[in-house]
Amino acid sequence: MKVLFIGYSNLLKKRILPVLDKLEFIDSVAIAKFVDQPWDDLYKSISKPIELFDNYKDAIIKSNGSIAYITTTNNSHFLWAKTVLNAGMHTIIDKPATIRFSETEELIDIAKSKGLLLSESTVYTYHPQLLLIKNIIKQNNTTPKLLTAHFSFPPMDANNFRYKKELGGGALLDTSPYAVSIGRFFFEAVPEQCNYLENAILDDGLEISYSLLMKYSNGRALIGHFGFNTEYVNRLNILGERISIDADRIFTIPDSMTNIIRVKVNNQNSEVIAPCGNTFELYLNAIGDSIKTNEFERFYNDMYMDAYARELIYSNINKNQNEH
Repeated sequence: MKVLFIGYSNLLKKRILPVLDKLEFIDSVAIAKFVDQPWDDLYKSISKPIELFDNYKDAIIKSNGSIAYITTTNNSHFLWAKTVLNAGMHTIIDKPATIRFSETEELIDIAKSKGLLLSESTVYTYHPQLLLIKNIIKQNNTTPKLLTAHFSFPPMDANNFRYKKELGGGALLDTSPYAVSIGRFFFEAVPEQCNYLENAILDDGLEISYSLLMKYSNGRALIGHFGFNTEYVNRLNILGERISIDADRIFTIPDSMTNIIRVKVNNQNSEVIAPCGNTFELYLNAIGDSIKTNEFERFYNDMYMDAYARELIYSNINKNQNEH
């Protein structure tokens, strides 16, 4: 199959290009950059046949791609995802896949009507450590009740698109996919209620730090702190009736790094070593398997649930603004 990348992004260069030669279901590659973007030599690291396009529209028309991966700025994900779906391509979208829940619903409807895969690339959930933690909980015959997540990092270069509101920047769009997907992964549900607290904003009103409290059914909850104005932290605590689990590097982790999962059960401490894994390679192979079997429902469901949860956050923000 041929994969077309809409966007020659840093994510593509750093995380996806290095694994493309390992993916057996991909036999050729096309990359489209935005019009004014210069090419560098990083794409030359791929040994598979590659085709380059200087704009997105020509690539969609001429590439004959079977799969499209949208890796543009956040504000244009919906536009290009809708375009490639209507062109008959299986579609992967960088997180956040969309800005509005209605956009997610529309894309899923198109994908289902055409029998195409559609997925938001929350790749960290495919790392072995996530399944290991789930298995630890199951083996101890308990369930998670409270999740506490921290994902925050130091300020980035001032030209980074995350600082540009018109490009879909801001900490909320950039990091809320982690908040909602970690709740979906462990609770297997969407939140019933959400409270959002804006911690820090720039002069133009762009949020760079926020906190969340999300209530789920059966007395479960998620507390999260996210942003890009602090020392680096990337951590999850899971608390249940008889169990507490702590893990660092939960949302992003180096490919070669094994991780220590700290477990407390009935007040007895232990450590479990999680094996290493390349999240993009694991995720993309899952995509390939899904296309082979024509089974797309779990990807639709994950994307739908995460978009629904993000919409609850936005609704709470709007409610707070109207009250003031």
